[in-house]
Amino acid sequence: MASELALDKGCLYRRKNRPTIYLKFTPRKGGKPIHLSTGKTNFLAAAAIAQVLLERYEGKTAGQVKGQKLTIGSFCRLPDKHDPQDRGGQFWHYLLANRAGNTRARHRDILTNQILPTFGALRFDQLEPEAIETWKQRRLGEVQRGTVLKELHCLSAIFRVARKVYRYTTQNPVADIEKPTVPKRKKPIPTADEIRLFLDAAALLKPYAYASLLTVYQGGLRIDEARHLEPSDVDEAENVLHIRVKKGWSPKDQEDRDIPLVEPMRTVLLTLKQQHPEARWLLPRGDNRTYHCARCGDATTHLGNLRTTILALAKAAGISKRMTHHILRHCNSTHNRENGAKDYEVMALLGQQSTKIHTIYTHADWQNIVAATARLGAAIGQDGLSAWLSAQRQQADSSDGTED
Repeated sequence: MASELALDKGCLYRRKNRPTIYLKFTPRKGGKPIHLSTGKTNFLAAAAIAQVLLERYEGKTAGQVKGQKLTIGSFCRLPDKHDPQDRGGQFWHYLLANRAGNTRARHRDILTNQILPTFGALRFDQLEPEAIETWKQRRLGEVQRGTVLKELHCLSAIFRVARKVYRYTTQNPVADIEKPTVPKRKKPIPTADEIRLFLDAAALLKPYAYASLLTVYQGGLRIDEARHLEPSDVDEAENVLHIRVKKGWSPKDQEDRDIPLVEPMRTVLLTLKQQHPEARWLLPRGDNRTYHCARCGDATTHLGNLRTTILALAKAAGISKRMTHHILRHCNSTHNRENGAKDYEVMALLGQQSTKIHTIYTHADWQNIVAATARLGAAIGQDGLSAWLSAQRQQADSSDGTED
């Protein structure tokens, strides 16, 4: 430091080879000292600026002071794919440590396509609810309401992490925005008989896909869990299929779990393991195409989404309802409950920790709803109905006699 000037709550100093004067102060008792540039080269002018800065940041944390100049784009910066050492901004650090891969991928898409281009140049204190509302209304005219809701949740998560974890701001303007409503009605899923026909069609028409579809349905696996199954995950001694955290990849809940290895899944997976003991992945693709997996770090022959295959098999089985690989997981939850399984048993099988999530995966078949309503009607009995019909007839007879 070339020179200094003491103040009541800090000091001004000039750094070596720097023309501007800096302010050093501690905004909160016991906190770390903060260094801010006054932008002035004269000590008298710098002292006036310093007084304004001291009043503005009195009692705030170091993070809040730093956050005054931090832009949303810097905070949410994505890592440079050409630089292995680049880990991105602090929000991305938080996602890597606390969120599963599917969630990170969704946030990455929203950040890349919407948040960073629209709000990246703004500081946290510059983004007002009015700007968010204008952006929301524009997006509602472009995409579905559910997509806009996910984008608002992502923007809210940015402010929540900046406020609660890093103390860069004290407000969340997204909280003042009314969220678009999304219909909650569940779409019907295939019945157990329809799934049986679907799997039979796969065994006859698409044998390479039968093992994958059977494992996803009977084991209740997410497609990404099925992709990363290895031959060593099949434990024939304990009759267990292990879902394990692996290097560069983990299940959505980031926890290991075991799935009972029972027929017919047991025979299918043991056959694949015996036929290809040296294979990297247990479930085969329908072709030899490879692509780069960001989680595995190299090109690999992962199982695909099977979308075209599933649609063709659903048509062959005469299923008109919507079918995807994830619908099979919903079918597992619903059909297990119909067969008498308890909620906590299905939740353990699917790796769910929240009853709220479990209710999303459990669908009610229309015939079961009809049967449940009929059982309730039988419990009510016929006595009240008979008395009411008798009263209605008496009232009708009375009305006819009055008219005569």
